[in-house]
Amino acid sequence: MVQRDGQQRARPTLFDVAKSAGVSIATVSYALNGRPGVGEETRRRVLDLAKAMGFRPNRLARGLRLGRAHVLGLLIADIANPTYMEIAAAVVDEAAAAGYQVFLSHAGVHGELTHRQVETLLDQRCAGLIFTSVVEEDRALLEQIHAAGVPIVQVIRRISGIHADFVGTDEEAAGHAAATHLLQLGHRHIAMAAGPRTSSASRLRAQGVRRALAGAGVEIPERWSLEGDLTVRAGYALAAQMLTRAPLPTAMICGNDVMALGAMDAIVDAGLRIPEEIAVVGYDDMALASSRLIQLTTVHSPHAEMGKHAVRRLMERIEDPELPVQEIFVQEHLAIRRTSGDLLSGAPALPYPAELEEIRSR
Repeated sequence: MVQRDGQQRARPTLFDVAKSAGVSIATVSYALNGRPGVGEETRRRVLDLAKAMGFRPNRLARGLRLGRAHVLGLLIADIANPTYMEIAAAVVDEAAAAGYQVFLSHAGVHGELTHRQVETLLDQRCAGLIFTSVVEEDRALLEQIHAAGVPIVQVIRRISGIHADFVGTDEEAAGHAAATHLLQLGHRHIAMAAGPRTSSASRLRAQGVRRALAGAGVEIPERWSLEGDLTVRAGYALAAQMLTRAPLPTAMICGNDVMALGAMDAIVDAGLRIPEEIAVVGYDDMALASSRLIQLTTVHSPHAEMGKHAVRRLMERIEDPELPVQEIFVQEHLAIRRTSGDLLSGAPALPYPAELEEIRSR
C-alpha cells in the first residue's frame, strides 16, 4: 500500500485487524473465511473494519516466505487411547474452520518416535506443531523447532522454560480432588497406580493425591505406590502386584482411565468386588467411562476444549511469532459415579467440600 507522499506503508495484518476490532486473531480469521463460530454482528464489524483498513489476505505470499503450507502437525502418544482421539477430533475441526488441514503423528507411548515424526511433519512444511506428550528429554528438540521459526503449543504435558504456549488443566488440583473424595467416603487405605514421572501431568496428579492424603494424616505404603505406562496392561500389572498380599487397599487412584480399566480387570480377577471391597478412581473421563456397564468415578478433563484452544493459540502465534508465551488453563471437575461407591460402613459422615457436594448431589 502506498501513502500520498509516495512512502511505502506496511499492509495491515490479521493481528492489526484483531487489535482494532478488540477480538482474537482466530475470530478475525473465521469472519474473513465465512466460518462458523462468530456472531453475525461481530462478523460484520470485522469485515467492515478489515475493508476500511485495506486488509487483503496474502496467504500465498506468506506461505512462500515462510516455506510452509496451511497445515498443522499434531503429535500424540498413544493412538489407542480415546483421550487423544478426542483432542485430535477437536484440533481437526477447529483447524478446518480456519482453513487449515492437520497431519496426525503417533509418537509412541514412550515418545520413541517423536524425533522421526517431527522431521516428517516439518518436511510437510507444517505451519505449526501441537505436542500432547512431551517429556524433559524433548527439550532440545523443541528448542530446535523454535529456533527454526516453527511455532509450538504444548497440551496436557509441558516442558517449562521454553518458548512454547501451553494448554491444560490444574493437574495437582485434580489429584487432590480425587483423593479428597475417597477420604470423605472414609477411605484411609488408599493405593495409587500413577502414570510415569517423566510426564509432568502424572507427576502433578500424584503430588495432588499425596498433598490431600498428608492433610488427613494418611500415607501410602511403598508397595501401594507404583507407577507405569498409561495403558490397560500397565494398570492391570500394577493393581495385580498390589493385591498379592494382605492387607489390601480399600481404594485405588489410577493415573488415567485406561489404567483404571486395567486395574478393574485385575481386581475382578482377584475375586474382589468394585466398589464394595475396592473403590477405583481414574482420570480423563473418556467417553466410555460413563457407560452404564462401567460408571467410572474420574476427573473430567475437557479435551475437546483443550484442542480448540491449542489451534486458536497456534494460529495467533503463526500470525505474530513475537507474542508473549501464554498459559491457558481449562476447568476440570470430579465426575462421581459407581466405582467409588458410598460412605464406608462405620466411617464418620464428614461434610464434602462445597464443590464436591454439588457434583455428588447431581
